[in-house]
Amino acid sequence: MNETGRDVASQGARHPLPIRSMGVARTAIPVVIRNPLGTGWAHLTCHVDLLVGLAAEKRGIHVSRMGDVLARLAGEQFDSLHDYAAKLIEVLRSTQHAETAVVRVSGQLPYLEAIEGVKSKTSLESLGLSIEAQYANGRTTFTEGIVFSHITACPCVQQTFRQSHADESSQFVHELEVRQMPLMTHSQRCRTHVKLQGLSKPLSVLQILDSIDRVAVRCQNTMPREFELLTVYLAHARPQFLEDVLRDLSADLTKTLEGEPDSARILIDSISMESIHDFDLHGQIETTLAEVRAITQ
Repeated sequence: MNETGRDVASQGARHPLPIRSMGVARTAIPVVIRNPLGTGWAHLTCHVDLLVGLAAEKRGIHVSRMGDVLARLAGEQFDSLHDYAAKLIEVLRSTQHAETAVVRVSGQLPYLEAIEGVKSKTSLESLGLSIEAQYANGRTTFTEGIVFSHITACPCVQQTFRQSHADESSQFVHELEVRQMPLMTHSQRCRTHVKLQGLSKPLSVLQILDSIDRVAVRCQNTMPREFELLTVYLAHARPQFLEDVLRDLSADLTKTLEGEPDSARILIDSISMESIHDFDLHGQIETTLAEVRAITQ
């Protein structure tokens, strides 16, 4: 086909310069994986980026081949999002004859959570899942992630409140402590993306969620009143800056990933939607397990 000139993408470029990254961004891509939170299969609707490095002598990429592979894999089932990305990047680089390739997949995992209390209800929840696969120098590396919402309670107002009763402040605070009543403050909802790179095996969603729940107070969509009270209480009893969440979560994840190599990386990106300010806070941390182990052991 190329010899007849009909394969336009494989023709020579007018100006033979290499292009670092070229590809497509697709939305509403169906992906079926084994449910990481239970049994059966989970159906995700994903955003998918397919990118390859384009050699200087090639005029363009084969866009239709990218669409074809997405369509074909939509009919298959995978053990995990990791396995889906691995298959996708393997076919991508082979069909595009590329020496470098990147695949990014992100989607929402819906699930039902039973709530047993004064009134028994069911909450429809969702968890963000992400993975990035990069192929270069003959090997593929993976970065897997979880996106979740949580709340924080500001410690600054609590500290001011402790000193707000003048000479009676000590007695006032003591009485609250005896009653185990956290001090009032403002709270904010946060959206946090935890990414783990260089793991020796695919990410365990349940294991990472356990670590998250030891540090953060996750949001829930349907909550009877006693659960709303419990959520507010937990956040106010453990006041946090966003900076605290980034550092404490990195430390807990390192304990959770005890068997992983020192070179594995933790990347956390978080946005705090401030309740009493007309702006949001944005925080990022990037570290290795070795760096965290050095300060926590």
